[in-house]
Amino acid sequence: MNLGAAERMSQLEHIVNTLNYAADLKRRVAQDSAAEILEMAERIAGAFRTGKKLLICGNGGSASDSQHLATELTIRYRSSVNRPAMPAIALTADTSALTAGANDLGYDNVFARLTEAYGNPGDVLLGISTSGNSESVIRAINYAKSHEMQTLAFLGGNGGKMKDLADVSIIVPHTGAADRTQECHIAIGHIIIELIEDLLGYAPAPKPKA
Repeated sequence: MNLGAAERMSQLEHIVNTLNYAADLKRRVAQDSAAEILEMAERIAGAFRTGKKLLICGNGGSASDSQHLATELTIRYRSSVNRPAMPAIALTADTSALTAGANDLGYDNVFARLTEAYGNPGDVLLGISTSGNSESVIRAINYAKSHEMQTLAFLGGNGGKMKDLADVSIIVPHTGAADRTQECHIAIGHIIIELIEDLLGYAPAPKPKA
């Protein structure tokens, strides 16, 4: 497909504006939430150090992020770092449990039920919601808090209902479609994994090159 000159310029402008906006969002997160990112890493590393585990949940793209991050903790993040597996469970990965829970208990209860199954006092639950209003994630956080688990949240927009529920929350200040928020969430998750590896003595967090 051949674009006309004006349309091509418009598309190129869209690409540049989108990438610049995404970069600006990450800069805002760096300015506003660096301390929270470090605290999350410290809490998770501390849990791992004492034999506890991390549970992660979210819906849609956030479900994919839950599985992405859990896999990098259990299997490997950087191929150059040979370290032990770390105990992280994505509550989004078992389709039989999710569909049975939705059918028998109502979908809003599926993550709380799985948190009941796998969570213990001292474990950490990370809930991911681009709106901050996902009822299934809210109920999981409420269950975790009432059973002496630590609670963390990756959020978007104004943080929604979840911003004041979790022990530590990071809010990506983007409204509208979830895409840009999800891009920040996965970047934040990767940084947290790097910090955990550093805090546990497996490898120093890499220093980005200018």
